[in-house]
Amino acid sequence: MPQEYCHCCAKVTPHKVVMKRCEDTNHSMVKSMACFFATLFQGAHYMKMEKQCFCRVCNSQTERVNSNSFSDAEVA
Repeated sequence: MPQEYCHCCAKVTPHKVVMKRCEDTNHSMVKSMACFFATLFQGAHYMKMEKQCFCRVCNSQTERVNSNSFSDAEVA
């Protein structure tokens, strides 16, 4: 489990990493359908996701300082 500094606990604690859907921007129906089929045919995921991390001690959400800190996180 990745170790990160928690501002609520004021110490380095283990954190869990979860994926959350990114908020959709309001596009036209034609543009959203074109984007969907383009990502489908490219073999990419059609849902844009972002990583969020939560402290395992107090369960507060922690801001990620660098993007490589969770590269060693394992999927459960």
